[in-house]
Amino acid sequence: MIAIYMAIVIVAMVILGSVTKNLQLKKSSRDMITFISLFAFFVMAMFPLIGAVVHDGPVCWFFQKWGNIFMGLFMFFFMTLAAVAIIELIIWTVRRASKKKGGVPHGAAAMLIIPLIVTVAVNLAGSQTAHDVKVTNYSIEKEKLGLTEPARIVLFADTHIGVNSTPKIYEDMVDRINEQDADLVVVAGDLVTSSFGAMRDPETYASIMRGIESKYGVYAVYGNHDVDEPLLGGFTYAGKENAKRNPAMEGWVSDCGWKLLTDDVMRIPELNGLVIAGRRDESRPGEGFDERAPLSDLLKETDPDDSILLLQHEHSDLYELDEYGVDLSVSGHTHDGQIFPGNIITKILTEQSYGMENWGDAIAVVTSGVGYYGPPIRVCTISEIVVIDLI
Repeated sequence: MIAIYMAIVIVAMVILGSVTKNLQLKKSSRDMITFISLFAFFVMAMFPLIGAVVHDGPVCWFFQKWGNIFMGLFMFFFMTLAAVAIIELIIWTVRRASKKKGGVPHGAAAMLIIPLIVTVAVNLAGSQTAHDVKVTNYSIEKEKLGLTEPARIVLFADTHIGVNSTPKIYEDMVDRINEQDADLVVVAGDLVTSSFGAMRDPETYASIMRGIESKYGVYAVYGNHDVDEPLLGGFTYAGKENAKRNPAMEGWVSDCGWKLLTDDVMRIPELNGLVIAGRRDESRPGEGFDERAPLSDLLKETDPDDSILLLQHEHSDLYELDEYGVDLSVSGHTHDGQIFPGNIITKILTEQSYGMENWGDAIAVVTSGVGYYGPPIRVCTISEIVVIDLI
């Protein structure tokens, strides 16, 4: 992955250099702008790489933090640059076909100025969106989960506490949750972003999470990022054999006041004996496990008449939910793509990227999550908690 990243950086520098060298300026000014642009881009492009290769610690977290920010800038600069180049090519082709004299009307200047403006605007708006926690509501008939009285479940996932995090977004999240008067709160994994130490102040975040109000408790599972492993721009590139759970992780979850489920099944008597089955993560099961328990093993002690709420990070085994008597599956993981065009790509590549859908007699809810990984922005997606009303 590092080799691929460096290849992308080199290609990007060639493109950027070709644009700056075509600016309609004096050669000395053009050469200076080219040098400054390429030097600045190269330095910023090295931040994610340095953050990926140095040992986990303050230096690593510094480069990861700024590397994530720079990745968001690069992404939209070159996306917009490509769009402007295509438009300029179309204009040039039309002018040539109509035999009009002159070159491209805006040229290299437009290919720099427009992407810069769009990049700054999108990243500022994306940061605001990423830190504005919304509430998404769904309704399900209470009989689906064997209830005789209405109840309210709140789901959140993908808090991704890490190098770009501040307590404010989680304080807002807890405020949104507590406004719901929840009977049950479930947490669908990715509590941190592949480094427990990058949380910096675990007690501060645990104190915030302890403020969640729920009549019958808060239940949580781990996600694929709840292990310590190297990141490049927020994305893992090491194999799962190198991904280890920090020993302090379980204690922190307990300090949050949550009940951790790792391929465990529990009943909630106050909700007519509702069964909560919490799964290990599919790709990073942790604690020396090569894989998580299949649904057949996880649910073997349940009865056919039981109402089952399945809590898992990754929304997998959707076609098996009905077969094993799962009534409601809740998960996260996808972020709904987080950043355009990721939201389009995830809809194409995944069975269910977001929202509520029926899978036979089972219902699956996938949330876009609260936090973010990689660039600390959201574009065309939202940060959310999910409220499921059983009516």
